[in-house]
Amino acid sequence: MAVIYTRQVKPRARAHIAEVDELCLWTWRPADLENLEANFQALEKLAPDKPLYLGCYMYDFHECKPLPVTLMQRQVRLGSKWLKEGRIAGMIFLATPNVDVGLEAVDWTRQWIRENGDSPLPAPRSGPE
Repeated sequence: MAVIYTRQVKPRARAHIAEVDELCLWTWRPADLENLEANFQALEKLAPDKPLYLGCYMYDFHECKPLPVTLMQRQVRLGSKWLKEGRIAGMIFLATPNVDVGLEAVDWTRQWIRENGDSPLPAPRSGPE
Protein backbone atom coordinates (compact mmCIF):
# COMPACT_ATOMS: atom_id res chain seq x y z
CA MET A 1 0.00 0.00 0.00
CA ALA A 2 1.12 3.52 -0.73
CA VAL A 3 -0.05 6.82 0.67
CA ILE A 4 -1.17 9.45 -1.81
CA TYR A 5 -2.02 12.96 -0.70
CA THR A 6 -4.76 14.89 -2.45
CA ARG A 7 -2.20 17.31 -3.92
CA GLN A 8 -0.46 14.34 -5.59
CA VAL A 9 -3.52 13.06 -7.43
CA LYS A 10 -2.27 14.07 -10.86
CA PRO A 11 -1.69 12.18 -14.13
CA ARG A 12 2.07 12.23 -13.55
CA ALA A 13 1.51 9.90 -10.54
CA ARG A 14 0.39 7.02 -12.81
CA ALA A 15 3.84 5.41 -13.04
CA HIS A 16 4.15 5.32 -9.25
CA ILE A 17 0.59 4.09 -8.77
CA ALA A 18 1.26 1.23 -11.20
CA GLU A 19 3.90 -0.14 -8.81
CA VAL A 20 1.62 -0.60 -5.78
CA ASP A 21 -1.32 -2.85 -4.99
CA GLU A 22 -3.43 -0.45 -2.90
CA LEU A 23 -3.68 3.30 -2.28
CA CYS A 24 -4.70 5.31 0.75
CA LEU A 25 -5.85 8.89 0.12
CA TRP A 26 -4.93 11.46 2.79
CA THR A 27 -5.77 15.16 2.99
CA TRP A 28 -2.95 17.11 4.63
CA ARG A 29 -4.55 20.56 4.77
CA PRO A 30 -7.93 20.48 6.54
CA ALA A 31 -9.19 23.28 4.28
CA ASP A 32 -8.83 20.81 1.38
CA LEU A 33 -11.44 18.52 2.96
CA GLU A 34 -13.94 20.83 1.26
CA ASN A 35 -12.85 19.16 -2.00
CA LEU A 36 -12.63 15.61 -0.68
CA GLU A 37 -15.34 14.26 -2.98
CA ALA A 38 -13.74 15.73 -6.11
CA ASN A 39 -10.26 14.61 -5.02
CA PHE A 40 -11.50 11.08 -4.40
CA GLN A 41 -13.26 10.95 -7.78
CA ALA A 42 -10.02 12.07 -9.44
CA LEU A 43 -8.15 9.26 -7.68
CA GLU A 44 -10.76 6.72 -8.78
CA LYS A 45 -10.22 7.81 -12.38
CA LEU A 46 -6.44 7.74 -11.99
CA ALA A 47 -6.37 4.30 -10.35
CA PRO A 48 -9.54 2.44 -11.40
CA ASP A 49 -7.98 -0.99 -10.83
CA LYS A 50 -6.65 -0.39 -7.30
CA PRO A 51 -8.37 -0.94 -3.96
CA LEU A 52 -8.63 2.47 -2.31
CA TYR A 53 -8.65 3.48 1.34
CA LEU A 54 -9.46 6.78 3.00
CA GLY A 55 -6.99 8.10 5.54
CA CYS A 56 -8.50 10.32 8.23
CA TYR A 57 -6.43 12.68 10.32
CA MET A 58 -7.96 13.58 13.69
CA TYR A 59 -5.62 16.55 14.18
CA ASP A 60 -4.58 19.45 11.97
CA PHE A 61 -0.87 18.71 11.54
CA HIS A 62 -0.59 21.43 8.90
CA GLU A 63 -1.44 24.20 11.40
CA CYS A 64 -0.53 22.23 14.57
CA LYS A 65 -3.95 22.64 16.16
CA PRO A 66 -7.06 20.61 16.88
CA LEU A 67 -9.12 19.56 13.88
CA PRO A 68 -12.66 20.98 14.03
CA VAL A 69 -15.25 18.27 14.66
CA THR A 70 -17.19 19.38 11.58
CA LEU A 71 -14.22 18.47 9.37
CA MET A 72 -13.79 15.13 11.12
CA GLN A 73 -17.47 14.44 10.57
CA ARG A 74 -17.15 15.34 6.88
CA GLN A 75 -14.36 12.88 6.16
CA VAL A 76 -15.86 10.08 8.28
CA ARG A 77 -19.34 10.45 6.84
CA LEU A 78 -18.02 10.47 3.28
CA GLY A 79 -15.81 7.48 4.07
CA SER A 80 -18.76 5.63 5.57
CA LYS A 81 -20.85 6.34 2.48
CA TRP A 82 -18.04 5.14 0.20
CA LEU A 83 -17.61 1.99 2.31
CA LYS A 84 -21.31 1.19 1.96
CA GLU A 85 -21.09 1.81 -1.79
CA GLY A 86 -18.03 -0.45 -2.07
CA ARG A 87 -15.93 2.43 -3.42
CA ILE A 88 -13.28 2.08 -0.69
CA ALA A 89 -11.84 -0.99 0.99
CA GLY A 90 -11.50 0.69 4.37
CA MET A 91 -10.77 3.74 6.46
CA ILE A 92 -7.58 4.40 8.38
CA PHE A 93 -7.57 6.69 11.41
CA LEU A 94 -4.16 8.06 12.27
CA ALA A 95 -3.26 6.84 15.75
CA THR A 96 -0.87 9.24 17.40
CA PRO A 97 -0.14 10.46 20.91
CA ASN A 98 -2.92 12.98 20.26
CA VAL A 99 -5.67 10.42 20.79
CA ASP A 100 -5.54 10.70 24.58
CA VAL A 101 -5.33 14.45 25.10
CA GLY A 102 -9.03 15.29 25.01
CA LEU A 103 -9.47 16.33 21.37
CA GLU A 104 -13.11 16.73 20.37
CA ALA A 105 -12.48 15.19 16.92
CA VAL A 106 -11.05 12.07 18.58
CA ASP A 107 -13.95 11.82 21.02
CA TRP A 108 -16.46 12.19 18.20
CA THR A 109 -14.64 9.52 16.15
CA ARG A 110 -14.59 7.07 19.05
CA GLN A 111 -18.31 7.49 19.48
CA TRP A 112 -18.91 7.05 15.74
CA ILE A 113 -16.88 3.82 15.77
CA ARG A 114 -18.84 2.53 18.79
CA GLU A 115 -22.11 3.21 16.98
CA ASN A 116 -21.08 2.02 13.51
CA GLY A 117 -18.15 -0.35 13.92
CA ASP A 118 -20.21 -3.54 13.65
CA SER A 119 -22.31 -2.48 10.66
CA PRO A 120 -22.11 -4.97 7.79
CA LEU A 121 -20.47 -3.70 4.62
CA PRO A 122 -20.47 -4.92 1.04
CA ALA A 123 -17.27 -6.31 -0.44
CA PRO A 124 -15.16 -3.51 -1.93
CA ARG A 125 -14.65 -3.30 -5.64
CA SER A 126 -11.31 -4.77 -6.56
CA GLY A 127 -10.87 -3.53 -10.08
CA PRO A 128 -12.57 -2.32 -13.24
CA GLU A 129 -16.15 -3.37 -13.74
